[in-house]
Amino acid sequence: MEQKEYPTDAFVKEAHEKHIPIIDVRPKEMYEEGHIPGAINIPLSTIQDADVKDGSYLYCIIGYHAGLAQEALAKRGIHTTDIGGLDFYHGPLEK
Repeated sequence: MEQKEYPTDAFVKEAHEKHIPIIDVRPKEMYEEGHIPGAINIPLSTIQDADVKDGSYLYCIIGYHAGLAQEALAKRGIHTTDIGGLDFYHGPLEK
């Protein structure tokens, strides 16, 4: 399977400038190892019942799980954007 390319750095910059929530959908343990600064952790396993703001940006490692989270949230009427993952992010990480 070919990996999709994401302009994750540009999305993160936009999110910080426009105060768009960034959600890390990886498990808590992975989030704690390092995440995009300002991102909140809502693991994919809990996304169905989570309070997610419309317009939020979602990420994981390569974008696959963020895409699954995006689909689950869309079924609830919540519009989000899959911005890829840490494989496409070149900025600093927060712990």
